[in-house]
Parts: sequence; structure tokens; C-alpha cells
Amino acid sequence: MSRGVTGRGGLEGVFESPHVKRIFTSDRALHDLLASLPCYARADLPVLILGEPGTGKELIAEALWALSPRAEQPFVRLNCANLGGNLAGSELFGHLKGAFTGAERGRAGKFKTAHRGTLFLDEVGDLPLSVQPRLLRVLERGEIEPLGSDSSLKVDVRLLAATNQNLPQLIVQGKFRQDVFDRLAVLVIHLPPLRERGDDVLYLARHFLHEEAARYQRQVKDFSSAAERRLKGYHWPGNIRELRNVVTRAVLFSRGLLIQDADLYFAPTRSALPDQALLRPEGPAVRPSRAELLELLWEEGGNISAAARRLGVCTRTLYRWLKAYTVDLGEIRTAAPLS
Repeated sequence: MSRGVTGRGGLEGVFESPHVKRIFTSDRALHDLLASLPCYARADLPVLILGEPGTGKELIAEALWALSPRAEQPFVRLNCANLGGNLAGSELFGHLKGAFTGAERGRAGKFKTAHRGTLFLDEVGDLPLSVQPRLLRVLERGEIEPLGSDSSLKVDVRLLAATNQNLPQLIVQGKFRQDVFDRLAVLVIHLPPLRERGDDVLYLARHFLHEEAARYQRQVKDFSSAAERRLKGYHWPGNIRELRNVVTRAVLFSRGLLIQDADLYFAPTRSALPDQALLRPEGPAVRPSRAELLELLWEEGGNISAAARRLGVCTRTLYRWLKAYTVDLGEIRTAAPLS
């Protein structure tokens, strides 16, 4: 729920929607955007949701569906990243048995599945160029043609799309069609990055702290002043998703009632790292910091052998470091996300 900001103009009922309650903010501009969601939802027009990774684009799409006249009908999602031409066409429009090699049975496709409901295309900027004319046909005429079929089907679908990419730039590069963009961008919602949301960093960090402390039965209560300064000074390239990960790790591995500056570990972006970033092939093994070690074990799901390979040390050395840092390996294996 967007707690921390008082509603205005009789719109407080918007924030009683279970889907809107999942969006936490103390930022006035974002609060006002949430208050406008019913207007977007009622319009039954395509909506393009723009924002950096981790800003909550899917949550906004779910809220638009839940507040719309189509709320009782299906909400279907499709991530367009890594979809090849045939796969994208099949996922979106379906195919008949034998339409291509390996098509041993027919498939309905997302548009048909979402008939009378809402279809959310995430990462729409990654949609193959070859499929975009067929998407345009749906947007203009409400028709799909499954792969291998000679006839069209009428569909009634409200389309929502999201991307973190610069679509006008992709258009200039010839990777996205101008006419498809024009049809998708009838209504546009821009989600601000976390670094532009005022006091939301600490507001959300405390929310995640209390939630994760309850989940993992930890006695952590708050952040130290130094930890607060570090949270506020970080640029958060991964936005809310990254903030939650940082707080979750700190809650799990802190050793007091307050999370300290040293308990916060910000994982370097993959683009800044080689494939084996922590490998030290030359010279004696250098013991990583406690936070670095915890992050690595978290990434490897508590797998000692995998972590030792990345550090370039034997498992005996790694166990010695774990003992020195009083790290509970069982706790990491229980809490780490499944790969």
C-alpha cells in the first residue's frame, strides 16, 4: 500500500485495492501517479509502462488490470526477452499442429488465452522485428493468425506493455517499428527510479527489514545511522528489487539489533565483472570480507564447492573462513534463492 502519504480528492479508495496496496511509497509524485491509475484502467486503451529494471512495472500492470472493467477476466503475462521469431509468433498468436518442425500439437497463444481480458507484454522492446507487423495487426484490427493457419481469429484483448529500453532510440536503429510504438504508446506511464523518490529508500528499507525479520525470525529492529547514510548515498541501479535483496541479506547475517554499515553489501553489476570475478589465480588466497563471502555463498545457494572454485581456494580454506566469521552455512542454504 502507498502508505506515508495522505490521499487527496476523494481517491483514497484507490489505495484499498489489494494490487495497489502492494506498491509502497512516501513520495508525493508517485502517490499522485497511483491515484491516477483508475483513469488509465477505465480507458481500455493500450498502456506503455516505462522505467528502469526493478521499478515495479509489473505491479503497475497488475493494478491497471485489477482496477479495470476486465478485472474478472484473465490477466496473461509474457516476457518478450529471448524470444526468437517462431517462438515469439507461437507464444503470441498460437500455432497449428505441424506448423513447423517440432510442432507436434497445436497451441492457443497468449492473445487467444487472454480473450476478453488483459495481456501484459513485459520487455516489449525485445520483441523480434519480424513479429512486430503481426502485433500491429492485432492492435489495429483485433485479429490474429496462428502459425500454419490460413484464416484469422478475432480477439478482444486490452494490451499493456512495459520496457526499460529507449524505444525511440531502437526505432532509429531499425530495431523497433514506429507504427507499433505509436499504437502501444496511446497512454504512457513513466515510473521514476528509486534514487529520484526522495525518502523512499529508507521508507522501503524499513518496510523490507520488518517483513524479512518476521519471515526469518530475526531480532533486527532498525538501521544504524551509518547504515542509513550508506543506503541514502547509494545510486540503486537495480532499484526496489536490489534494495530488497540488500536488506534481506543484512537481516539474515547481521549480529545485533541494528543493521550496521558493514552488514550492507551491494553486489557489483555483472557488466562490471569478468565471468569469474572473485577468482584470484595468482599469489596467496586473499580472504574476502564477511559481506563479500556471504554474497558469494548466497549466489551459489550455499554450495561450498562452487564458492571455493570462484574464490580459487580449496574447500578447507573456505570452511576456515566461515568459522572465523561465525557464518551459519545451514542458515544460508535455507534462505538463499533457488537457482
